[in-house]
Amino acid sequence: MDEEKRNFSKGKTITNIDEANAAIELQRTLLRTMAELVEFRDGDTGKHIERTQNYLGILLGIMIMNEIYIDEIDTWDIWLVSQSVQLHDIGKIAIKDSILQKPGRLTAEEFEEIKTHTVLGEEIIKRIEKRAPEQTFLEYARIFAVSHHEKWDGSGYPRGLSGRDIPLQGRLMAIADVYDALISERPYKKGLSHEEAVEIIVNGKGTHFDPLLVDVFIEAEDKFNEIAIKYKDA
Repeated sequence: MDEEKRNFSKGKTITNIDEANAAIELQRTLLRTMAELVEFRDGDTGKHIERTQNYLGILLGIMIMNEIYIDEIDTWDIWLVSQSVQLHDIGKIAIKDSILQKPGRLTAEEFEEIKTHTVLGEEIIKRIEKRAPEQTFLEYARIFAVSHHEKWDGSGYPRGLSGRDIPLQGRLMAIADVYDALISERPYKKGLSHEEAVEIIVNGKGTHFDPLLVDVFIEAEDKFNEIAIKYKDA
């Protein structure tokens, strides 16, 4: 809790522990509400946020235990990383309802428009950064927003980054986000089984996904399934 206070109360001294706890809880609530607003517009229930947060935590736990990319992870504030992932799709707030809520598959033009949610999210968070004293949290959120659709082989968007040029946050979120998209039911598709989703991610090793992180995912797959069941959409 002391670390949380330091991260979320820069520029203001809070001497009352109850006040500090209340301030942290208020910011958590506002953050979750903003993230869920985006999911609601996208026709989701908000469970996507909870699932992907948990997926990411499991991947990071295994990586820390096995010292995978540990030099970089050691520079992170893990609590802030886990909170900032909630804003990875914040750019969708600027996408038209007719596209976000379309019951069928998108046309090529519509897909090009929805792809812009990555750079829109980056821009939205940059604007917040100009006004907010807390920069680390927003930096993590901005990286998640802009990079989670990049692919290891350079075929992703918005910038066609490849390999380790893709931020580690984006490479992690790619696995969590794709897994969740595969198992989730949408108006235009049925959700795949856990086993089918795992097979697709494993087949994407070295093309869509960081090979090392796919190995971590394989180790974590049972826990992914547990989370998917626990936070299943209504």
